[in-house]
Amino acid sequence: MVRRVLITAAILLLLPAIVLLHPPALRAGEGSRGGTFLPLGWDARGQALGGAGTILVRDEAAAYWNPANLVFLTTPGIGIGTTRPIPGMDNLYTVVSAGTGLLDSRTSVDGTVEVRRLAVAMTISHLGLKLSEGSGWNEGTVGFSAAFSFNPYSFIGVGWRAMKSWSDIDDAGAWGSSIDLAFTTRLSKHMWLAAMLRDVWSTVHYPHSVWEIDPAIVLAASLEKFLHERFSAEFDVVFRDSELNSYRLGGELTLIRDILWLQAGADVRTVNYSRTIPWCGVSAGFGGARLALAFGFDPENDLGRQTRVTAAYRF
Repeated sequence: MVRRVLITAAILLLLPAIVLLHPPALRAGEGSRGGTFLPLGWDARGQALGGAGTILVRDEAAAYWNPANLVFLTTPGIGIGTTRPIPGMDNLYTVVSAGTGLLDSRTSVDGTVEVRRLAVAMTISHLGLKLSEGSGWNEGTVGFSAAFSFNPYSFIGVGWRAMKSWSDIDDAGAWGSSIDLAFTTRLSKHMWLAAMLRDVWSTVHYPHSVWEIDPAIVLAASLEKFLHERFSAEFDVVFRDSELNSYRLGGELTLIRDILWLQAGADVRTVNYSRTIPWCGVSAGFGGARLALAFGFDPENDLGRQTRVTAAYRF
């Protein structure tokens, strides 16, 4: 147990160093370049947790939140979600994720954790909106992720995305790619830790320049299935350029076991108009089918009120 804790601590310290020692090149704040390829989140459940899905999201959507958690996909799964992220404009953000576990299963000694030795997933996203005077703007990504479990308690993951934006405005398109790295470990029956390095390597090509996306370090801790195994909570801290960018807190309450859950969370931004963005949501499942709704309100009004919906199926 002590050896596992020491190894975990070493990995959680070394992974962020990869980003901190990464050559800065040309970067922009908030993980984008001029509003291109903004991190807009993914599924409704993860967003309802205030974006604190680095540990608690363990289905096909983990390809976005933390690819290491794809090893929890003991059976194939697929999900599709959508939202209108910008109020007052004709826009739609749609995501699709599909993944499956491969090879043999690994089960913890106490029987509470079952993972696959290997897992893979594919993601697709599209943001389309109409600009003034009828101009259109589109952004899309296609991603591939893989995860490996050393044992039932520690997993690593990697994700790669190809990105493309296009518009009927001259010299406004861009294309590029990025890589994510992730690690998840279980310290005790109820406690988990994780590190997610988003855009640890990236390149974005514009008609007259080449940029990088700001890498982000997400460190997460969670307590799961306590209070009669009905409540789980997660806390994430997000760093960019060696500065605290935000922290996220989310919790999930099981109302009816395996059928109905409530989520609530907050995304607390510490830079660029510091503010707290509250989220709440509900999700339901029956058999392999799942449906989730999330509601959020950004007091800065740049994104304003948001409603997200995700439908998914596990085979």
